[in-house]
Amino acid sequence: MDETRSDAHQANIDLMNRYAHALDVRDWDLFASLFTDDMRFRARQIGEDGTPGPDDMAADGRDALVAALRTIWDGLSATHHMLSNHMVELAPDGRSARASCYLRAHHVGNRERAHLFEESLGRFDLETVCRDGSWLIAGMTENIFIVLGTAEAFAPPPA
Repeated sequence: MDETRSDAHQANIDLMNRYAHALDVRDWDLFASLFTDDMRFRARQIGEDGTPGPDDMAADGRDALVAALRTIWDGLSATHHMLSNHMVELAPDGRSARASCYLRAHHVGNRERAHLFEESLGRFDLETVCRDGSWLIAGMTENIFIVLGTAEAFAPPPA
């Protein structure tokens, strides 16, 4: 039986929420399962005039994204991602979509940085596809509008 448009809409919202959950509980297998093998990820800050800045992070391919985020998360003691204002625009055939949601991501440093935090407020923009009955992220851009705290909460990358 074909998935209804309403089901596809909800499946995309669930996909975004599983993304946040997987990050916060550091479930890297669940996290990896949310993406196509050849996915593209970009993270950037948006200037006061609404102009996107250069990519702060880029990953091409699921394995590259998982490895990059695991390295970053190793420098954090806790994270908390809250998502809201989910929007989903299904393609006419119902097999792909453009989706977005607002984010508030709180990151707490670890070890000697445990007293520091960084909080990002922004929007995730996603391109999703339905493959074998499962919705997956094929492309994702993290657009950060406001940063609170300090990037010093993140441990420096390993040498």
